[in-house]
Amino acid sequence: SNYNQMMDLWNYRVMLESLSSSDSIFELTQQESNIRKLISENSNRFWQLWLQLLPERLSKNDRKMIGDYITVLELIVRSDEKQRSAGRNVWAQYYKLLPQITNILSCWAVTSLSVRSKIPFESCFFDLVIIDEASQCDIASAIPLLYRAERAVIIGDDKQLTHISTINEREDNQLLEKYDLVENFLVWSYASSSLFRLAASLCDRDDVVQLKDHHRSHADIISYSNKYFYNNSLRVATNYDNLNIPDGEAAIRWIDIKGKVVRPAGGGSINNIEVEKVVDELERIVNTGYNGSIGVVTPFRAQANRIRDLIFSKQELYDRLLNKDFIVDTVHKFQGDERDIMIFSSVVSAGLSQGSSGFLARNGNLFNVALTRARASLIVVGDQMGCYNSGISHFSQFANHVKMLNEKRLVEKEQTIEDYGPKFPPVSSRDVVSDWEKVFYEKLYERGVKTLPQYKVDKYSLDLALFINDKKLDIEVDGETYHRGWDGELLRRDKIRNNRLIELGWDVQRFWVYEIRDNMIGCVNKIENWIEKNS
Repeated sequence: SNYNQMMDLWNYRVMLESLSSSDSIFELTQQESNIRKLISENSNRFWQLWLQLLPERLSKNDRKMIGDYITVLELIVRSDEKQRSAGRNVWAQYYKLLPQITNILSCWAVTSLSVRSKIPFESCFFDLVIIDEASQCDIASAIPLLYRAERAVIIGDDKQLTHISTINEREDNQLLEKYDLVENFLVWSYASSSLFRLAASLCDRDDVVQLKDHHRSHADIISYSNKYFYNNSLRVATNYDNLNIPDGEAAIRWIDIKGKVVRPAGGGSINNIEVEKVVDELERIVNTGYNGSIGVVTPFRAQANRIRDLIFSKQELYDRLLNKDFIVDTVHKFQGDERDIMIFSSVVSAGLSQGSSGFLARNGNLFNVALTRARASLIVVGDQMGCYNSGISHFSQFANHVKMLNEKRLVEKEQTIEDYGPKFPPVSSRDVVSDWEKVFYEKLYERGVKTLPQYKVDKYSLDLALFINDKKLDIEVDGETYHRGWDGELLRRDKIRNNRLIELGWDVQRFWVYEIRDNMIGCVNKIENWIEKNS
């Protein structure tokens, strides 16, 4: 027994020494980042080479077949545009060529509504069908696609919009009851369910994959939806270098105006004061010379039409917006789409009818989609206090979210590179600071190393920041709970954080609180060695 204990102790010591001498997570992240970049460059190079080689590998017969197939497709498309039949002989040639062309063109892209006329009604025609935006796909339209495939991958988001049903829920419920489907087949409802929801209910647990890494939007934009719609399950992995952020502007801005809502003859809601302010903001943006894409989204069709009409009346603005991939529409038209800058016209203000208020309250997913269409900048035009007091939970919560972001920015503006003195300075009440961070700060200061506590970088708050010439170091002091809760999810979040700091030119050194407690001199020496290396 003693021998076994001694061997366990020996093995533990060997593994501990091996782990202690290994590269840190940050160093491994740097290596991984370099490898990923190399893989990306090589993949693109190999793709370009393959495109060059592919035509040379085609036989004379293959080339003729592709030419014939393209010609037949053009005849069919032109006939569709003119609302005429392409003719029996054209379709016969199409179905003759199709099985042969699939050996050359192995991947096909079609809409669910066009599959009837483009692909033979043949079981297992494809090895795999991938249906994207499945939360917006009705079940009936997907069945012919599923019939044509051996396997299926269904991709969607149940927190986004479903399809627009051609029958109302009352008629749908009557059909379910008539055919005795309520008890066991309710999820097959045409009006209330989607292909994504059906697939999620039929899959085994191991066959459901949640895509957690968010790459589209600035953290300030996605953080609201992450908290209130996705239970903080998303990991923000957006590369800010790829965002076309307007110079000097925050990711979320709220243009606060007191509007007046009226109900037009055709139904819905219009806020004319907001309409004018939206167009004013569009003129301001284009006059800055901004070269990114721009969109305007609003919950009500009447509001979108009024904004569009006012833009059309300003010829110069209209012409300049054409070069910005510009679109103004309701949320339903934007699902699956995105723009660098999105302007959201909330409409919510004095005079909003109970019907419109109820529509907004019942459709939280509509609000989620509207906000997350923005990549770099989200501009809200509306009555901020009106939204906060509207009684519509997601509008109230978002108004408060923007208020808190503004307060956070004011704190960050006060952050300057200065000498805070030998004692750990006061920080924001929202910042969690351990006693050992304070001790380490003060010990470093004694040795002439002046750091900045709780330094804000993008969406992160660094424990201690150190600047030497053009080099930057993030010093993290990890508490006991950090290591106890360290699992695969925390590892992934740390890697995303490290990758972002690497992109911004930071180095990272992490210290366990007990490491600082038991070997303060060694920890300080590590920082001094970094300074010496980068001086």
